[in-house]
Amino acid sequence: MEMRGCNISINQLADFSKSTLANKRSIINQQKMPNTFKTAWYQLAKARIKKVIANKGDIKPVLDGIEELKRRTVTKKRQVNDRIVSLDALQRFVSFQIPSLLKNYDYKVLKNVESKSIFIKGVEVIVSPDLIIEIDIDNKKYLGALKTHISKGKKFDRKQQLYVATALHKYLESEVAKNGEIVLPELCLSIDIFGEGIVTSPVNISDKIKDMEVICEEVKKMWDAA
Repeated sequence: MEMRGCNISINQLADFSKSTLANKRSIINQQKMPNTFKTAWYQLAKARIKKVIANKGDIKPVLDGIEELKRRTVTKKRQVNDRIVSLDALQRFVSFQIPSLLKNYDYKVLKNVESKSIFIKGVEVIVSPDLIIEIDIDNKKYLGALKTHISKGKKFDRKQQLYVATALHKYLESEVAKNGEIVLPELCLSIDIFGEGIVTSPVNISDKIKDMEVICEEVKKMWDAA
């Protein structure tokens, strides 16, 4: 198997930024030798939240998802845990305030964007947004993106969510806005269901990028030492 260069997903980078040294080493080892059989958790919940953002804030997919989870027959411990957390996540999401821009304007979901990453200090930061949207306001095209995080045990604080939202902003600028589209900070959405809810990108991302450069330098150092 071909070894990738130094890389880290944006959620792992946010986690890394607040971790103990032992946990940082664990994150680096996971990134260097990813488990190809790793279970994907909370798939239904994530898909329904994505659908709400794709459908102008229409909450029906989440409400339907709650009912579907209640009806679902589960036997294994992992399935039981997944259902409990997914139900909690969707019920919490119902009370979130969706940005009004998404309700007031038509937009389309962009697909087939080839690149999923940005590079910071030689580290490939895998942003991989859950959703990229293009919104038309007064004949100008604007871009936004969404990244959802669901974890009761490792919820993000506001600073960590700002890193995620900033990475979305930077990603849209460098990888998606090829024809003069403008990135809208208020539509670069980090959603952490058990954390701070919906956090948007700062208008000026330079300070947060500097912080992330420092984190990436540490990632690179530990990657080379591992």
